[in-house]
Amino acid sequence: MHTENRDEMRERIIEAALKRFTHYGASKTTMNEIADDMHCSKASLYYYFPDKHALHLAVLEKAGEMYFQEIEQSAATAATAQDALLDMIPVRHNFARRFCRLELFKVLKDKQLLHSDETFRLAREKETALVAGIIRKGVATGELVTDNPDQIAALYIQSMIGLRLSLSARELTDDISEEEFELVRQWQVQLADIFIKGLKS
Repeated sequence: MHTENRDEMRERIIEAALKRFTHYGASKTTMNEIADDMHCSKASLYYYFPDKHALHLAVLEKAGEMYFQEIEQSAATAATAQDALLDMIPVRHNFARRFCRLELFKVLKDKQLLHSDETFRLAREKETALVAGIIRKGVATGELVTDNPDQIAALYIQSMIGLRLSLSARELTDDISEEEFELVRQWQVQLADIFIKGLKS
């Protein structure tokens, strides 16, 4: 029971931090403010997280879990591989807009978070595996043609990431305007269309 209570408290802290980070931005949020939101002491937060950096990473991991739940559900309900790939784009778009204040680039640059690279690598691999599964289903139904779904999926995801980062990679900033979000969405739709047409030939 004690372990369950600790797990529940840790989850509550992450949820409170996610809510505040999403609204105000991670860098503008203090541990005191999160503690106040939870009506507990700051020491209670430090019992579960050694510092704000660790909490920030836990929040990003939580957001990632939410993203994969949404994207897997979207892929599972799509009628075709083409629909599945195209339906993933608005999920990505809405997720990026909703959580843009989580300051992903700040974490990627932060040398104190030595395991952050591994976390993001695993997330990229998970998304690539999901796309590979969609392509395999498309091949099995005769909708798509390829003898290397894994390689195509890796190329597709890396290309999508490149478009996603292209507007902010110059200064590694999370500040992206609504117009830029929409431009990236349009680029991703065009890129998906090119990939799908190539796999149908």
